[in-house]
Amino acid sequence: MSRTLRQDYRASDFQQLSQMIRNHPLMKTETETDQLELQKLRTPEYRTKCVMRASLDDIALGINLYKLQLGGGDEPATKTEKVKFAPIAVGRSACKSGRPPATPFIKVLLRQTPLVVLFERPSMTAELDSEEGRQVLADNQRYEELLAGTDKSRRTVDSDTQTMTALKKSRLVNTERLCTDHVASYVSNFEMFDTYKDMEASTKKVQVQGEQEMQVTTYKVGGVDQFVAINSLPSFRLALMLTMRILASNVFEPQQRRFRNMTPPDPFAEDVQFKYRLRLLWRLSPPSPEASVRQAVTAVSFCPNNGDILAVSYGIYTFAQLSGPTRRGFVYVWNIKNPVNPERCYDYKVPVVTVQFSPVAPQLLAIGLHNGDIEIRDISQPDLPPLAISQRSSSVHFEPVTAIQWIQRSDGDVGGDDGDDITPFLAASQSGAVTKYQLINSPHLLGFEHQRFQRAEGELEGIPLQRPAKEIPLLANRHPQCLELVLDPVQTDIYYVLTDEGTLYKCSTNYPLQHLELRQVHETPAVCMDFSPWSPKLYLTCGSDWCIRIWLAGIIAPVITLQHHLSPVHCARWSRTHSTILVSLSHTTVDIWDLRYSTLKPVSSTTIDAKICYTTFRFAHCGRSLAVGNEAGNLLMLSFEDMPFPPHFQYRQLKRAIYKALSLEPALKQQVKSVGHFGYPRGEKLTTMQ
Repeated sequence: MSRTLRQDYRASDFQQLSQMIRNHPLMKTETETDQLELQKLRTPEYRTKCVMRASLDDIALGINLYKLQLGGGDEPATKTEKVKFAPIAVGRSACKSGRPPATPFIKVLLRQTPLVVLFERPSMTAELDSEEGRQVLADNQRYEELLAGTDKSRRTVDSDTQTMTALKKSRLVNTERLCTDHVASYVSNFEMFDTYKDMEASTKKVQVQGEQEMQVTTYKVGGVDQFVAINSLPSFRLALMLTMRILASNVFEPQQRRFRNMTPPDPFAEDVQFKYRLRLLWRLSPPSPEASVRQAVTAVSFCPNNGDILAVSYGIYTFAQLSGPTRRGFVYVWNIKNPVNPERCYDYKVPVVTVQFSPVAPQLLAIGLHNGDIEIRDISQPDLPPLAISQRSSSVHFEPVTAIQWIQRSDGDVGGDDGDDITPFLAASQSGAVTKYQLINSPHLLGFEHQRFQRAEGELEGIPLQRPAKEIPLLANRHPQCLELVLDPVQTDIYYVLTDEGTLYKCSTNYPLQHLELRQVHETPAVCMDFSPWSPKLYLTCGSDWCIRIWLAGIIAPVITLQHHLSPVHCARWSRTHSTILVSLSHTTVDIWDLRYSTLKPVSSTTIDAKICYTTFRFAHCGRSLAVGNEAGNLLMLSFEDMPFPPHFQYRQLKRAIYKALSLEPALKQQVKSVGHFGYPRGEKLTTMQ
């Protein structure tokens, strides 16, 4: 910017302007030291070209219209700086050099200062559904793969610091904002009175938690109860089921975490005690709150694919009072997410004896009734009728069905178009017959008699039993009652049947109407049989002769006999977590046996509800929980507490415990050694046992 200086401009104005510049704070220096420091701070360009520092206010006042030449730095600081005006300097220089005078102006230099970062927060996240997000995800996975392994782990030290949280949120989870609006509506008291007058009100009392009662008022419109109409909607029942699960979790959350093994025992704890204790988690209520109604738990079955679901059958366990009024039966499907109310309920006019889930199609449930009928239900569709029901033309037996086992399909089995993947099953009844049923494209089951047992005669293998020399034959008692049916863990075509004579029949699905082996295992009815999860040749049986006998395939006599209480043993099973521990059930106690320590008495006996007799029990899939039923209809969910830690070599520990128990019987111990290895290959465990 420049402007031509006129000749008639007054010299006094220049003098006044120069005086204002000299009096400016930037141009004043009080001492010589300050002046030297100021010269050091100036850049070489300022010192050579004598560029003046002017503020924006000075430029606005018109200082930029003139060119001022300030004194050099060689003159003393005490002298007054001289200001030479352009007309005089130009006039003298023009006479000597002959060049035209320069146009006066002020040069202002504006420079960019260095960038000063006051605060910076780089982004630590990226959108997952973008290209950058997928690249970041691939880098993170590559980083985890590089650090995988024992030799590539980084050494880290825990320290406290403030880190930015990496937000992992997809754009798809963001929902649109709901728009609300105020809408006015007017209803008079007369309209409300007329509306409720047309409805028929009915009040009912509902029992809550046994003793408490709650009144529920419902209204009928046109003779139809609105609550019943709403309850029939599938969407309402699903929402109600989920809501009840959430409410139940507020009360049973610690027990549910224990059932799921979310709090395993600490192996490094200092106060470890092995008490073999059972703790009550919760109690599943019976179908009827009345104590006089006989509704004993007859069978329990866990779903193979989901251990949280279990089916419980209710009926009659002891037949002393069967001649009374007609008994009813129930089948409830429970879920541990809601231990208060069952999620499926099926009522029957006759008692229910047994239930069993299908291992291939877990939604199918086989139900055995007291009158000999069998039903197959799909629990995933509660509104539909049973898929198939047995009929008298193919199943002529009317005695109770005591056991059901699903088996693998063979080449000669018949299947429908929609049931090729559904396996057949065997059903044992108290008529002494084993019937094989198949699901076909029909509302009825296709069944035929597979076995028909006769009363045992003469001396049998197993325990010695003195039979009468001559027995009077009775046509009504020619066949023994089948009480239990168990499948072989290795050979899929082999199954075993226990009878009320205390005999054990070994049969095959490939050889109908004949048994392969017969053995006397108890003096009285044998009610339960279970194979060891670590040995396909080692199994136990229990019966009403107060004994639990452990058998080994290839040896006629029992290897170990356990007896403690003077009462029948209703059920006994091997532990799923310890190879030397088994659990037995008597009238009023749940006993835990450990073969490593003693075969004379159990290591612990637990009694819950001493006045009520126990009926049956079943292990959960994890093996650390136990479902015990009693005659009052209660199902007690128990958990094992203060148990010893499972050994690493389970089969080796089991073998040592058996040899220790046979220390006083060298002949039997030598027979066990002659059998050789009686476990699974490589010491594995059978995980498919129910």
